[in-house]
Amino acid sequence: MATDVTLYIGIPPNYAKFRYTEPAVWEGVRAQIIAAMNAGRGTIELERKGDTVVYVYSPFLPVSWVEAGA
Repeated sequence: MATDVTLYIGIPPNYAKFRYTEPAVWEGVRAQIIAAMNAGRGTIELERKGDTVVYVYSPFLPVSWVEAGA
């Protein structure tokens, strides 16, 4: 399981960047992303500085991540 993950949502250079260092937290986020991708649509809820950011996933919303320390 990855111990350092950087998640990018959107189109560069205007993308949102999230970083995860706790495997359990990342696995919860990853599960949301995979479920939305498999369905072709859905929401992805991410915590940022005490707030919840919600993205509505569609095939037009680029989502990618880089795993280090796997």
